[in-house]
Amino acid sequence: MPKAKISRSHIIQASLKTLSTCQSLEHFSMRKVATTLDIDASTIYWYFANKQALLQAMADEITAEIAFPNTKLNWQEQLRQVFNNIFDVYTAHPHSAELMIETVPTSKVRLSLVNYIIEILVKAGFSESQAFSAMSTIDFFLAGLIIDLSKEKQLQSGLANKQDSYAHTQFQQVKKVSTDEKLEHIQNSLNNQNIHSPKRQFESGLKLILNGLMADLSPE
Repeated sequence: MPKAKISRSHIIQASLKTLSTCQSLEHFSMRKVATTLDIDASTIYWYFANKQALLQAMADEITAEIAFPNTKLNWQEQLRQVFNNIFDVYTAHPHSAELMIETVPTSKVRLSLVNYIIEILVKAGFSESQAFSAMSTIDFFLAGLIIDLSKEKQLQSGLANKQDSYAHTQFQQVKKVSTDEKLEHIQNSLNNQNIHSPKRQFESGLKLILNGLMADLSPE
């Protein structure tokens, strides 16, 4: 692609495409983006000072896809919807949860999202510090779950292709020990993981957190 046709937007979109093909954020590089665009890697530096600057722009692009719920809804429903929207956007872009952790929310689009979530909680009756803690707790849970599910998917793919016989043995050992020792809760957890979708798992955990927040607001 000739340099004249390259733009900042082209590079960001190519970067997201490239990231989706990487095993992890760690394997992402500007050189790989240049290969995707069929340009010299030095061209990217005309638009982004370094890799971190590009990652910041990618995080902004992903965040811009997150829809804000109707502010007329009650605070619990607003939180449920906005974090479900975040979950959907993150899962649509592989490694985006890692990307958010590795970048700083300095742009208008990311800071507006943080401010919006805190405002929901403050209007519900929480203090600023409580609101920030609650938002962080849900965010950590969401990002951690998505990263964990991604790693688990990679591991299962390796097991299916018999790339890691030791890991396969360890998975079988979990099932064997939980059965032999009659660890019913472990067995139930393993069964539930196979039954419920990642989105369902997230919604169940989010419900527990929201119930805890509602209990905190309830008079003793």
